[in-house]
Amino acid sequence: MSFFFLCCVVISLVGCAPETLAFGSPRQSSAGRSSPSRLFSRNRRDWIMDIGKIALPSLLFVDSAFAEDSQAPTSIEMKTFEDPLFALSVPKSFFTLRRTQKGDLPDAKTGKGRRGSSIFTAGNMAKAEVIAVERYPVEILLAENGIEATGDLTTFPSLGDANAIANLIVLRREKETQNQGTRKLESVSVSSDGKELYFRLRTEIDVQKPELLLEQFGVSQLFRITVAKATLNSSDGNLMAIFASALEQDFNNGVDGPALEESVKSFVAVDQSSKLST
Repeated sequence: MSFFFLCCVVISLVGCAPETLAFGSPRQSSAGRSSPSRLFSRNRRDWIMDIGKIALPSLLFVDSAFAEDSQAPTSIEMKTFEDPLFALSVPKSFFTLRRTQKGDLPDAKTGKGRRGSSIFTAGNMAKAEVIAVERYPVEILLAENGIEATGDLTTFPSLGDANAIANLIVLRREKETQNQGTRKLESVSVSSDGKELYFRLRTEIDVQKPELLLEQFGVSQLFRITVAKATLNSSDGNLMAIFASALEQDFNNGVDGPALEESVKSFVAVDQSSKLST
């Protein structure tokens, strides 16, 4: 019974329209029932985030009898992804997408493209676990927030307070994802050389019918945990950042969280300074 329920939930994700991606009753648009094709016209990241609002509770709270039928893994096998700009490890089961089309890539001056500042995405769409890499000029990050980009921009301590810089990075990302959830920056640290900034974020997922969530699953709130690292090691005036996130229950299951943290730790920006002089 549990396996059949799980299959039904996964199959339903393929055909649901954006208006139905919220916990509770579907909302009808003014134009009538939406075509399933509209789902794929949306930004991939937004679609994944929307799935978390309705599908993830069902997948996470599947009857425990099904979980007992199969032995849970204690670790996740990883694979390496190498690129001229960066390298990292991601869970082997994750899809990977490296943006290469000119319009999709961030503009060299503005740091924005059709997909925002994202240049790489990996993830497990069924569980809404996502790894994303972004790249944009440090000067743009500061200028967008009314900060004059002068002096040394090669280390995070020279840019300003670590918590403040982490918040600027998060705010920029949230503008692109249109995330409206309440967030809390739980921890921030800087590497000894000042080139890398680490932080962790806890964000509440918008649930339209919390009373139904509480009645059916025993919880009234859902949260996402995001671990991230920003780096200035490319030495070309750009900031590169990796974000890895999962629903809190998945992140804390002893398997998924450590794998996502490993991805963040493995992320390395390739030095581009030699290309600037050519």
